[in-house]
Amino acid sequence: MVDIETGTYDAERDKDAVVRIWREVGWIDDDSEAAAMEHFLVGSDCLVARIDNEAECAVITSPGTIRYQDIDLPLAFVSAVTTSRIGRKLGLASRLTSQAVADSARGGAAVSILGMFEQGFYDKFGFGSGSYEHHLQFDPASLQVDAPYRTPVRLTVDDWAEVHETFSNRLRFHGTTVAHPPGFTRADMLWTEKPFGLGYRDDDGTLTHFVWGRTKGEHGPYRVTMLSYRSPDQLLELLKLLSVLGDQVRSVGVTQPAGIQLQDLVRHVVRQEIATAKSDHAFRHASGTWWQLRLLDVPAAVAARRYEGPPVRFVAAVTDPISSYLDDGWGAGGSYVVTIGEESSAEPGTDDTLPVLSASINAFSRMWFGVRAASVLAVTDDLSGPAELLGDLDRALALPEPHPDMFF
Repeated sequence: MVDIETGTYDAERDKDAVVRIWREVGWIDDDSEAAAMEHFLVGSDCLVARIDNEAECAVITSPGTIRYQDIDLPLAFVSAVTTSRIGRKLGLASRLTSQAVADSARGGAAVSILGMFEQGFYDKFGFGSGSYEHHLQFDPASLQVDAPYRTPVRLTVDDWAEVHETFSNRLRFHGTTVAHPPGFTRADMLWTEKPFGLGYRDDDGTLTHFVWGRTKGEHGPYRVTMLSYRSPDQLLELLKLLSVLGDQVRSVGVTQPAGIQLQDLVRHVVRQEIATAKSDHAFRHASGTWWQLRLLDVPAAVAARRYEGPPVRFVAAVTDPISSYLDDGWGAGGSYVVTIGEESSAEPGTDDTLPVLSASINAFSRMWFGVRAASVLAVTDDLSGPAELLGDLDRALALPEPHPDMFF
């Protein structure tokens, strides 16, 4: 009989064990990476499951915000779920993840988001897949950017506080996320292999926009992991900066920023694809979704919607699979009378005069954030309703695709 104890992370008691877990799963290798984990934990919450008084599973959540149209909703990142080699097949990750999500909801988060190791596992906790992200690798010299070139400033890991402040105040679009703990950014920078950082300051010396990423050898590929700017002009200046690196670097990887189609700015796409095939510098344009989200507070999320068209009213019958993993049965499921309009609302209850939308919280969350239209989710996900209602929802929730614009 395995004796399992769950509780809050205690650095003095659990740090060495959690470091061991991270080593076993391959997230860290050396002592400097282990030290970065301590920064990562500052400002975040961590739950652990102990076997024989040793932590064998750890789940970390971090506070932040997610943009919904022009409103920032309180967000909880499920920023790490790790289980040791001897903690497998005991349900530890499920137990701690469900508890961490419920704790985040009780702490005031309206939405939770995570990066998935595989599609399907986190579905049982109410998470639904996000939008496709486009990842491009191309010759930076092929960037065609109508912007003047300025000499940048060099950034290093020592600039982590400035980088965090600037990145937290970057230009935001629908779905953009921000992690509040500065240690989140500091650790990410420390974990960057062979990093490079370049940016620009204003007249008073404040860092305004920058690019950060990892390098490889003399000619790359380079990989951009943070692209931070406050205006389209600043984005173009950063892309111009990348193009100048093309004097030496043969390829750079960039995740397409929200709001643009990056391939519009890359010359000779087909020629690059043919000429570089099977090389380390091959032109690539891959897309896929690596993140998932779910609503924790349905009324708060619904209230963020502003719609100037004809009001849409319906009953949302929402199920939440996470309830079965929690002793107290917490979940965001239930029956809500939903109004979408200039002032939207979701009130617990029902109304026999209104059409009914039946959905899992997974599918409802995807619909509400505009990942996919209601009529599409009715075909591919756990969502159903009258055809007229689905059409009304397609119009009332015609939102830009959400993109976090950061890795987590």
